[in-house]
Amino acid sequence: MTLPSPARLLCAALLSFGLLGSAVPAVATNTVTAPTPSATATPAVAPTAPPQPSTAPTATPKTAATAAPTPAKVPAPVATTAPAAPAPTKGGEPVEKPAAQDEVTSFVPDLDWNPLEEPGSNARYGEHYTEPVTPMKTASPLNADGSGGMAAIAPRSGAFKVTLVTVQLSGKTVADTDAINMTAARNSITSANAYWKSASAGRLSMTKVDEFRHVSKAKITDSYGTIMDTVTRELDWQYRPYESLVIFVPHADLNYNGSWGILGGGFTDSDTSGRVIMPYPSALTNNVVTHEFGHVLGLHHANSLACPNGRLDAPRTGSTWGTTGCWSSEYSDMSDLMGYAQTSSPVINAFLWEYGGFGSGSEIRNIGTPTTKQQFTLRPWGGTAPQRALKFTDPVNKEVYYLELRVPVGYDGTAAVGGNQGVKITKQDILGWSGNASVVLTPNSSYYGYSYRALTWSAGQTFVTTSGTRVEITSINPSTGQPSAASAIVTITPPNTTPPAATAAIAAVVSSAPELGGVKSAVTCGLVNAGCYQNFANGAVIWSSGTGAAMSLNGPIRTAWLASGAQNGVLGYPKAAQDCGNRDGGCYQSFQKGEIFWSTASGAQISKTGPIRTTYRAAGAENGVLGYPTGKETCGLKNDGCFQAFQRGEILWSSTTGARISKAGAIRTTYRAAGAENSALGYPISAEICGLKNGGCYQAYQRGEILYSSTTGAQISRLGQIRLAYRAAGAENGALGYPTGKETCGLKNDGCYQSYQNGEILWSSATGAQIVSTSPIRTTYRSAGAENGRLGYPLTARTCGLKNDGCLQSFQGGEIYWSSTSGAQISRGGTIRTLYRSLQAQDGRLAYPITAEICGLRDGGCYQGFQRGEIYWSPKTGPKMVKTGEIRTAYRTAKAENGILGYPLAHETCGLKDGGCYQSYQNGEIMWSPKTGARITATGPIRTAYRKSGAENGTLGYPTTNQTCPTTTRCTQTFQRGTLTWTPTGVKRT
Repeated sequence: MTLPSPARLLCAALLSFGLLGSAVPAVATNTVTAPTPSATATPAVAPTAPPQPSTAPTATPKTAATAAPTPAKVPAPVATTAPAAPAPTKGGEPVEKPAAQDEVTSFVPDLDWNPLEEPGSNARYGEHYTEPVTPMKTASPLNADGSGGMAAIAPRSGAFKVTLVTVQLSGKTVADTDAINMTAARNSITSANAYWKSASAGRLSMTKVDEFRHVSKAKITDSYGTIMDTVTRELDWQYRPYESLVIFVPHADLNYNGSWGILGGGFTDSDTSGRVIMPYPSALTNNVVTHEFGHVLGLHHANSLACPNGRLDAPRTGSTWGTTGCWSSEYSDMSDLMGYAQTSSPVINAFLWEYGGFGSGSEIRNIGTPTTKQQFTLRPWGGTAPQRALKFTDPVNKEVYYLELRVPVGYDGTAAVGGNQGVKITKQDILGWSGNASVVLTPNSSYYGYSYRALTWSAGQTFVTTSGTRVEITSINPSTGQPSAASAIVTITPPNTTPPAATAAIAAVVSSAPELGGVKSAVTCGLVNAGCYQNFANGAVIWSSGTGAAMSLNGPIRTAWLASGAQNGVLGYPKAAQDCGNRDGGCYQSFQKGEIFWSTASGAQISKTGPIRTTYRAAGAENGVLGYPTGKETCGLKNDGCFQAFQRGEILWSSTTGARISKAGAIRTTYRAAGAENSALGYPISAEICGLKNGGCYQAYQRGEILYSSTTGAQISRLGQIRLAYRAAGAENGALGYPTGKETCGLKNDGCYQSYQNGEILWSSATGAQIVSTSPIRTTYRSAGAENGRLGYPLTARTCGLKNDGCLQSFQGGEIYWSSTSGAQISRGGTIRTLYRSLQAQDGRLAYPITAEICGLRDGGCYQGFQRGEIYWSPKTGPKMVKTGEIRTAYRTAKAENGILGYPLAHETCGLKDGGCYQSYQNGEIMWSPKTGARITATGPIRTAYRKSGAENGTLGYPTTNQTCPTTTRCTQTFQRGTLTWTPTGVKRT
């Protein structure tokens, strides 16, 4: 079959020095975006270092180890064609020049440098995969007919056109790139071509068709996946069938996030297209490039089963081993190209051979499921004989096992020696994607690792599968001097598959269950964990030692169980017969690892063991608020979460929040509309809680909550400053009540707001979150443009209890004052507000404002009215108060700023002679006394003469009239003790 482009598979040959079992540096997960708009990448899982041989891991690691490798011995430098620059000196002494930030000093290793020969060497691969967008066909499916499966990748036939590129990285010189040994680079492709051409019976080849130099922006300090990604984009390399890109970069090794020692990386973009990145060539390069092309062709790693107690076999149960303490020791198959990196290239095992569709199809003999004791002959796996290997399907556990004879023949010439010469037994591993990794089953699995070389079985040894099938190595004929003529005889004996306890238990169930109908088969065993069954016209009775015998009647529940994999699936064996007559006429049946519920409305659905099922049962199961399940539990959500749908809601689970119910209703509708767990809210952290004020409800989430009332509907209150302010104000029990809309951002200056029944909360980075409660102040604020107006964002909440029960709220651009007699009025930022505040605002002479500030007056002036006066401002006079009284009345009668006086120059001043007051203006003044009232003395000769006479303190006293001018040549004004008259000849007193 053809992998969907751009399916991607990443690998890297990692060189790390230190003791066996030491930690491995993390290895790159690189996702290269192919020119396909719909392409997506599945997150990869990094390999980890194996645990120490004496200690089994408690869980399968899912992330790369981060410990740095033990430093390696640096190979001696090799001269390049570029002359060395003279070393800088200081005082005649050499000065060390620090490496540039984007450079790493690289020595060019000799071609015969072999990291395996370094003292304390523990060279190994450290590779990381990205699963294809569309899963590949699983290898060796457990077919009911016992065929044992088939190749997952159809045989391919074609010549890979290899483009070889030497890349000059940023920070590297031309001389650095020139130091790449291109003869060795070309030879590595030739080596890969020879290996895979042989493995594919001549159908596949790798031939260099183009070679050139490229200057890249990538740096050697970039992770190797980033380098490959960058170069791919720069070259605009396309993922075409039977084309491959191989690049070499100038450095002894590669790194991932600063962890060095990686000897190569491979990227699979389909089963006929891929890329490889390599450092300077060394003695391992041919093997590494050949290995990387194995990944290009769709193969995962060749691993070994590791069990501290030396167990021979362990059952596969999905993505884990079913035997406690066993795990997959990755890369630890020393006798396989896809295992540990060596200078030789052993033949890939029969499982990987069949998975990848290699050879001619006649190399592996499939004997199906053995039912009797039989003997078979194996021929050297590295040879060319047909049916030289063997595979069989265990009659009980249904796993498929592969047997090969490994002797030093062909590509096994140097690897099949010592403990690796003999019968090799492999099967499908739990690692890999789509079942494309193998695991070797060794005589003692307590020994494992990258240097363990006793992987095969010798004559006289017996391997036993988890369910008791015996594989005896009856004899091995090494054919000394002629390994190609070697052979081995193996004897396969299936287990006794009819436990007496099963027959009795099944018979007991049948005797009281006439609904089963007529017998359709005898008691048949060989199921997983030594289980048995008997078929009837209307169903079956299934038995296991752990559950006893239970009836499985034909119908939707049995159909769902069979579809889930029956006893091999997520539920295991049934524990009891189905129970009907439940709510809405529904039925359910319990199993080892869960239940199946059915109703006519929901169909048959699995409720598997786990936190979601626990929560469902705690809520009353089908009798509770959720009703019956309507779908299966689905995982792989954000942050590895899971969910399951029910008739009236769903349950969501994550490792940090646990399992929580999201019941059908307005809150769940709003949550799902917002994106559910993918939204800003995240997963729920509580159930829906009702009985709040006015019959409301709410549900809490990782980053907020949803509140509901019948008048407001369900609204989100997301985590942040607005929610904190809302909760501090008492939430729904406070003055604001329930939210009436969601939090909306993108306002002026990147602000946000949320509306509530009785107001709103506005937030900006400069002001924080502030409440604007429903009131005349809020009405005025909104009428003024709210945050977009002159006032900007609120600085405080509304403050009440001021003089005469007034209220006040401050904003960036001013304040709004309210009293029952004045209403809500804006006091905007400026000199008028400054003066008003200096006069004690509402507590001062002017009391509350009764108008907003009004501008556009004469000469660009402004004024604002207050309960007891006004403030006038002009650019020439500044802000001045005109308080309520006869002077203000006289000023207003004289048309205020538009009249003869213009703008006030000072505040009203009292305490004059006889208790008088006055206020000066641009063109005169107004004087008042209790006896005379308020009179204007306008600027002019009469006012000048009056002031010269001492004004109110002089002989004239206070004015008793305003100045009058009956003609243009005569003006007169009367005072307490005289009159001043002006004519063109001057001012006279009478």
